[in-house]
Amino acid sequence: MDHESSMGKGYKEELSLRNYRQIASKALKTKVMQSHDPLAVYIPETTWLNKVELKKMLDRYPMVFIKPDKGNGGHGIIRIRRYQDWCEVRWRKERQLMRMEELPKRLVRYLSPSRPYIIQQGIEMAKVDGRPFDIRLMLQKPDTRWLLSGMVAKVAARGEFITNHCKGGLPITAKEAMVRSFGEGNPLNELLYKHLLSLSSMTAEVLDERFPGIKELGIDVGPDQEGHPWIFEVNTRPDLFVFQHLKHHGAQYRRILARRKRLV
Repeated sequence: MDHESSMGKGYKEELSLRNYRQIASKALKTKVMQSHDPLAVYIPETTWLNKVELKKMLDRYPMVFIKPDKGNGGHGIIRIRRYQDWCEVRWRKERQLMRMEELPKRLVRYLSPSRPYIIQQGIEMAKVDGRPFDIRLMLQKPDTRWLLSGMVAKVAARGEFITNHCKGGLPITAKEAMVRSFGEGNPLNELLYKHLLSLSSMTAEVLDERFPGIKELGIDVGPDQEGHPWIFEVNTRPDLFVFQHLKHHGAQYRRILARRKRLV
């Protein structure tokens, strides 16, 4: 847990990835987004995991997430909640209570020694029937413009804190999720929807400027309980499972497939 404490590995690495279609490092993508001030306010504080940063983040926030820098599907994610001198650690199906001073030593058993990890500010997400949800926005660039090809909400399974389908997450429409979370007729729903559109467009432009080789983005945005959207992760090789299994919205999935064939 002694990885470097600064985000990213410098301009040289970014330059070497400019023409890649897939950018695997969460830290690198986050660094690029944080460098753009209008976008930075939507990014939870994120840094490399080490003992110093673990303490700093838990002093600052009541909840944090630890994630492998590279990987997808929600695998390897750890949630830590702090309660004064104690903390609760959630990993897979395990739930452990431990004293704060024990945390660095005991946390090692959940981490792979060969992988770097990031630590991210935890957000109290909006919920559908008591289950947190986020929204996947699918953007594609079949020619010179980024196009929004699809939008779907992912609702975590009962008792889970991760929304990914491999963890039992349920796909529903984004509008249904917002209505069930914030209430029908709430003006916040329309404001959030418009916010998602502008936020996804800004994200695509910022990442495309630094990495012009990318052609697809799966942007995971989670509204908090006040409706403020937070960008949790951006995938450059997004899985289409949630769109494929969204009932009664096959046209959206077919549009994504058709545009994917046009990517050059």
